[in-house]
Amino acid sequence: MDNLIKNDVKAQKIVCIIPTLNESLTVTEVIKKAKQFVHRVIVVDGYSEDGTSEMASNAGADVIFQDGEGKGTALRTALNKIYGDIYVTIDGDATYDPLEMEKILKPIIECEADMVVGSRLKGRMEKGSISKLNKIGNKLFNFLINTFFHGNITDSQSGYRALNRRTVELLQLTSKGFEIETEMTVKCLKQGLKIMEIPISYTRRRGSQTKLNAFKAGSKILKTIIFS
Repeated sequence: MDNLIKNDVKAQKIVCIIPTLNESLTVTEVIKKAKQFVHRVIVVDGYSEDGTSEMASNAGADVIFQDGEGKGTALRTALNKIYGDIYVTIDGDATYDPLEMEKILKPIIECEADMVVGSRLKGRMEKGSISKLNKIGNKLFNFLINTFFHGNITDSQSGYRALNRRTVELLQLTSKGFEIETEMTVKCLKQGLKIMEIPISYTRRRGSQTKLNAFKAGSKILKTIIFS
């Protein structure tokens, strides 16, 4: 385990949550790297049909199955069932680098932020890792969030985040799908919680195809911004 965790005098229990759906080609790599920085890795599987859950268990993760469909449901399942002082979320497709987890966790461990977001737009993105449509949508959502809620957010849709238990309890998340990150961001801003963005790297998918339907997810994200 990394020195950051070894030297944590508060002995806070740090849990990594990885939502998965048919990520057998990459989930083992993500788990093994993440285990260096946390006390426990939880894979929340959406009933994959490619052996993802078995591979995750063999790699040293605790596997639970989500209570329904969607990424938001997966994250809420883990947050409701698994105790942690600090949670870090990362996708199972290896587009985010688990070896950057220390810099995501550090501001939470040191009580400098209530939620830390890994910003792809501040960092380095591999060419083709985000489609032009998704990049435009992200920038639009960032603009709306910053305008309505007086934020300074550059990547409201990032799935690489860390937050403490107090923040989780205050947010009372309800989202079922990909709008979960938007809900986290908006509710933090509305409640005056401190969000810190850290530049991260982002690469193209090497495993299964994306589950994101841009238009369907986009409409739900827009509703979340308007009605949160």
